[in-house]
Amino acid sequence: MTPGSKEIGRRLRAAREAPPRWSRAEMARRLRAAADSDERARLPHVASLADQIKQWEVGKWAPSARYRELYVRATGRTAGELFGADTEAQAAPPPLDAHPLPMLLTPPSAGAESSRPLTVAGVEALLGRLYRLDDEFGGNELCKVIEGQVNAAFRLFNEALRIQTERRLLTAVAGLTQMAGWLSIDATRHADASRYLSATVYAAHETDDLGLASHAMGYMSLHAFYRDQPQRARTLADAALSLARAEATPRTRAALHNRSARAHARLGEVTPCRRQLDLARAEYARDQTRAEPQWTTYVSPAEIAAQRGACMLDLALQRMLSPAEAVAALTEAVHLAETTTPDHARDIAHYKTRLATAHLLQDEPEQAARVAGEAHDLAIRIGSARIDERFAELVARMQPYDVPEVRALVDRVTTR
Repeated sequence: MTPGSKEIGRRLRAAREAPPRWSRAEMARRLRAAADSDERARLPHVASLADQIKQWEVGKWAPSARYRELYVRATGRTAGELFGADTEAQAAPPPLDAHPLPMLLTPPSAGAESSRPLTVAGVEALLGRLYRLDDEFGGNELCKVIEGQVNAAFRLFNEALRIQTERRLLTAVAGLTQMAGWLSIDATRHADASRYLSATVYAAHETDDLGLASHAMGYMSLHAFYRDQPQRARTLADAALSLARAEATPRTRAALHNRSARAHARLGEVTPCRRQLDLARAEYARDQTRAEPQWTTYVSPAEIAAQRGACMLDLALQRMLSPAEAVAALTEAVHLAETTTPDHARDIAHYKTRLATAHLLQDEPEQAARVAGEAHDLAIRIGSARIDERFAELVARMQPYDVPEVRALVDRVTTR
């Protein structure tokens, strides 16, 4: 029988506290050291991973398969000792209090489904589940899940399919690779992001879905932005907007105007940035009688406010604007997200990290520390390398502030 998460937590703590008695921070360092170089780059930094270890040890949830393997390497104990005698077999269903990702991504008839090849309907169903999971979890975990599914979906093209079925498959695969591209951006897996998004644009053109093609190009723009290539990001956003004029929905165009605005902000171009933000808000406010695709569900009033706040923050960091505008927009974004979509933990963590940075620019370190603490509590649960990077940048900015609230936060996230 597989133990529940509380029993697993007890075993993990016992292994850590056995001689030579490692702290949680040391355990985090050992887990990172046990990973190969590519995987280590995608793991949370020591402070965040130490907090995650605490959550495992108190039994809030159990480590995923990736972390279980790292525990085995780091401690020298067997998987059976740490996680249960039948861990290696993976025959029993996961306990009810285990981490929810593996359960949510497994079809209800897990045993039978896993032995059958993926079908077109299966690809469509998987994509629907991933859209729901993307609201709550970060890319670090989901990337590993989606990679094998994308490969399985591509293998379906080798089968004899009717034209109508092949079109359905192309549409589903385009959505799946776009999701994989976005999750790879979130997990800072840059080569994977480029590969997946290029496949999306190709598949979207094959099905004459210019709206999806333009949206995927918007993600390419965001990818360039996060790789500190703002001019390329601006060029890609402009190309996506040109393509979107033909048939894209209002939310698609709103998202693309936001991508353009982010690039203009990073380049210090205040007026074009404001123009694009206004266009994004106007597109979103247009008559919504036309059905929107599933991949634009993230475009919401909270997202519109958050993107404005992100742009204003970028300009404030360059001393081109007062941070007051960023504080106002990001405060609105946090309020909207917490009241309308409180389960969107990754978005809220990201918004609060930005808001804390804006408070710091307004010379409000106490307020910044409070909001940063709330962001940290969310960030350690979701596994997003992108948010971990932003939070690490925030902590570095807070270090010079010698006030009790900031010292307490910095101590909390950097020592265990």
